Amino acid sequence: MKQVLRKIFDTVTLPLFRQPLALKVLRQIVYQHKRAKRQVIEHHLRANGSYGDVVQRGPLAGLKYLPPERYASCRFEKIIGAYEHEIYPWLTELAATRQYTTVLNVGAAEGFFTAGLARLFPKAKVLSYESTEEGRDYCRELIKLNEVADRVEIHGTCTLEEFAAVNPNSPTLLMMDIDLGERLLLDLDKVPWLRHADVLVETHDCLKEGTTRLIIDRFAHSHNIRQVTSAGLPYANYPILRPLLFEDIQAMVGDDRRGLQDWLLMQPKQ
Repeated sequence: MKQVLRKIFDTVTLPLFRQPLALKVLRQIVYQHKRAKRQVIEHHLRANGSYGDVVQRGPLAGLKYLPPERYASCRFEKIIGAYEHEIYPWLTELAATRQYTTVLNVGAAEGFFTAGLARLFPKAKVLSYESTEEGRDYCRELIKLNEVADRVEIHGTCTLEEFAAVNPNSPTLLMMDIDLGERLLLDLDKVPWLRHADVLVETHDCLKEGTTRLIIDRFAHSHNIRQVTSAGLPYANYPILRPLLFEDIQAMVGDDRRGLQDWLLMQPKQ
C-alpha cells in the first residue's frame, strides 16, 4: 500500500515541481516556513535569556541591534557572531593594525557593518551606501542606537560617478557587497583612489562565473591579495546552538546564499 501511494505521489508531484513557476512557489513556501521556524526558536531563546539584542562575539561584539519585531536579514547569525565569520579574523587584524579616517560600506543592507565599522574605527568617518529605502531607514536607527550617527553619512545607490568622486586623501577602508556591482565599481582606471585603499570585497561567482578572477587580475599589480571562501560554521564555538536539534540549527544559521562565495582582502603594496 505504501509503495502504491508513493508511486501516485511521485506521478503527481515530480512533473509539477519540474515546472519553473511551481518550483519558484515551492521555494517561497519553504523559505517562509524557515522564517516561521526561526521566529519560534528565537522566541524560546529570548525567553530563557540566551538571545537578546547585542552582538555576542567576534570583532563587532557589543553592537546593539533593534528588537526582532523589526526585520533584519540574518539577524540571528549577526547577534551570535556567526554572520560572515570567515572575514572576522581580517576585521580583527585591521582593527589592531590600521587607523582609518575614512571607511566606505557599499551595499550596507540594514547597517550591520556600517555601525560595526564605525565602532571598530572610532576616528573614521563612515560613508554608507544602500539602494533600498528600508535598509537606509534601519541603518539610521541602528547608528543612532549605537551612538555613532555623528560620524556616519547614509547614501542611496552608489553610482560609478559618485564612487569615483569620493577620492579620499587619507587612510581608507572600502567594504563592498553589491551582488556583481563590484565588476563595475572596482576599476582602478575609473576609480584611481582605489590604488591607495584597503579593499574588503565579497565576490559573487555564484551569480557570474569568473568574477573573483576578474577582480584579482585588476588589483594584482597594485595590491597584496588574500582570499577566503565561505565555509561551514564551527557549531561548537556557539554554545547557544547546543540545545537545538540539528534541523533547527540549519534553519537558524543558514544565511540563504545561492552558492559558495569568496571574500578578498586587498591592501596596497606600497
